[in-house]
Amino acid sequence: MVDKILHIVDLDVPFPPTYGAAIDMYHRLISLKKAGVSIILHCFEYGRGEASILNDYCEKVYYYPRKSILEFPFRVEPYILFSRRNKLLFDRLFDDDYPVLLEGEHTCSPLMDERYTQKPFYVRMHNVEYEYYEYLAKSAKNPFKGYYYEEESKRLKKFEKNLIRAQCLFSVSERDHATLLARFPRVEYVPPFIINDTVDCLPGRGEYALYHGNLSVDENRVAAEFLINEVFPGLNVSLVIAGTKASSLASIIKNPNIRFVDSPTAAELYDLLRHAHINALPTFQPTGIKHKLINSLFSGRHCVVNEQMVEDNGLATFCHVANDAAEMKTLITQLFEQDFTEEEIEKRKNILQNIYSNQKNAEKLISVIF
Repeated sequence: MVDKILHIVDLDVPFPPTYGAAIDMYHRLISLKKAGVSIILHCFEYGRGEASILNDYCEKVYYYPRKSILEFPFRVEPYILFSRRNKLLFDRLFDDDYPVLLEGEHTCSPLMDERYTQKPFYVRMHNVEYEYYEYLAKSAKNPFKGYYYEEESKRLKKFEKNLIRAQCLFSVSERDHATLLARFPRVEYVPPFIINDTVDCLPGRGEYALYHGNLSVDENRVAAEFLINEVFPGLNVSLVIAGTKASSLASIIKNPNIRFVDSPTAAELYDLLRHAHINALPTFQPTGIKHKLINSLFSGRHCVVNEQMVEDNGLATFCHVANDAAEMKTLITQLFEQDFTEEEIEKRKNILQNIYSNQKNAEKLISVIF
């Protein structure tokens, strides 16, 4: 059997897997390792620190610093790419014949190196990035951040044509797949790799509603503030807000029915998901895939979402969909009087475990790359 050796370039240190992209990257490493792939990992470290656990899944692990935005003015390359352009990384990638999986458009600078034809490159798309940055610009409350996101979106849109230099793009959602397939010759849909690909929800009733996400991200902060300010006032229901910088909301919003859990560990978040009665998950940015929804469907009970959360991703059938704050109030009130049933758990098992199987999706990546 020929050895399967793969370079993977991660946009960030993938451990701990505490946000969507990190979850996808980390559990992909584990799944590829289990499937017999030897991995040479390259990742950019800018605050999360080196992670010794990655050595359990990779033959080698290299870390690189990101360039400061102070070095960026007046450049045409998107900052998320420019900041990860690294000569030592390039030299290591082109020093052998092994294929390369680039994680996110963020890591695609090697495609611009004149040596790129020497070996096959594959790109795991985490979003249609320029669309994602358009939505970030719209949701930004800080005008300087809004301007940066808007300009970055323009740069990413111009750069996108260079993705044709990759052998194949791996889309993360059905919506993104359709968009990318209209522009590029080869796109394969590979759902995200997830924390737990076995549905293990608890039947019965929980004690609170839960919203979880990285609250340093404007998209998530807007969703949390929508729940706090427009949905939960007047409801006799406790709400838990959990995630990175969750407590930053506590200083500006005083409500005895709301509890904040700052930066929960993976085990703590899993416990919060399983014991919530409702996962309240609105979004106002229908891009990419929402790991928080997938995690909630695999480990939580009722999911109350808006249409943008389930747009073109096939997950609406497992959720309760509300179009505005008033409808969401009504749904939450009704669902707190309803048990979560074994029948609903079986429905999720029968469909979701097939789509979001880490083993199955690792095998698809291997079949394309090797």
